[in-house]
Amino acid sequence: MAKEFLSQNRIHFEEKDIDLDAGARNELAKRNISGVPAFFIGKEVVVGLDKEKILRLANHRLVECDQCKTRLRVPVDKGVLKVTCPKCKNLFQWDPK
Repeated sequence: MAKEFLSQNRIHFEEKDIDLDAGARNELAKRNISGVPAFFIGKEVVVGLDKEKILRLANHRLVECDQCKTRLRVPVDKGVLKVTCPKCKNLFQWDPK
C-alpha cells in the first residue's frame, strides 16, 4: 500500500527490506523504531502510512518529460515551474496542483 501511495503521488523513494537488509534493520533499531513502514523524509521520520504528513514533508514529485519520457525530480513548493529536460532539452510547464 505504501509503495502504491508513493508512486501514485509521484514521490521518489528508496525501498529497503528489513528482512533482507541488515543495515536497514539496524538503522530502525538504532532509532528505536519498531514499526513499518517507516519513512525518512529529510530529518523527519514517519512511522506508518500517514499520507497527509508524508505529502506535507515530501518537497518534490517525479514528472515525466513528454518527449523522451525521462523522469525528473521537481519541487512542489515553488508554484508553477518551467522545466527543461536535461536529456532532450524539451521545455515544459509543470503545475504541482
